[in-house]
Amino acid sequence: MKLPTVLFLLLAFASTTRAEMYVDRSIVIFEPNGQPREDVAVSNTSDEVMYVEVEVLRVDNPGTPQESRVKVDNPRELKLLATPSKLIIPAGSQKLVRIVNLQADNQTERVYRINITPIVAPLAEETSQLRIVVAYQVLTIVQPNAPKPNLVVTREGSTITFVNSGNTNVLLSEGVQCESAAADDGCQELPSRRLYAGNSWQHSLPYDAPVRYSVRTFDGIKQEIFP
Repeated sequence: MKLPTVLFLLLAFASTTRAEMYVDRSIVIFEPNGQPREDVAVSNTSDEVMYVEVEVLRVDNPGTPQESRVKVDNPRELKLLATPSKLIIPAGSQKLVRIVNLQADNQTERVYRINITPIVAPLAEETSQLRIVVAYQVLTIVQPNAPKPNLVVTREGSTITFVNSGNTNVLLSEGVQCESAAADDGCQELPSRRLYAGNSWQHSLPYDAPVRYSVRTFDGIKQEIFP
């Protein structure tokens, strides 16, 4: 999965500057009985000092039309800590953001988004520049004590429906459907989707033929064919 980015563009006329920040991970998963902390490396490849802000958002009802992202200031209430909340990274250097799971006992899966954003000084009014600021967002998942994936798949004509009736997320990727099941002819790629517990997903298929997907759960990746 590609690193998710958010681009903020300011006034542009003559020249361009870019805050060159990179993070080494886009997803952090806390497994049951695993370590309660994970590190994300934040690199500054520019030739100037970089100031970075770190913000944790709790994701309620993930993957549904009711999904919301809530900022909670108290880490104990949030049950997750990302520290430090602000970084000063010298030119050509990197620093670590430590993500700490504060609750080991989990009956349900918890989902968060951690924003890692460069802080830039405002441009002078007379400056004619385009400034591009790239902010990263790290998906963080805390799995339940006993993860039990259960993906239910049904077909009706050219429509396929996936339902995650388990208690942990399932990632569907590298989907493909070929015109004929006997040969790799006329194949089309299918969209990917992460299904959180209780999510359902339905989409139309180009052919009346089996569907192949890579299915990732907490215990690994399997290539599955859905007739």
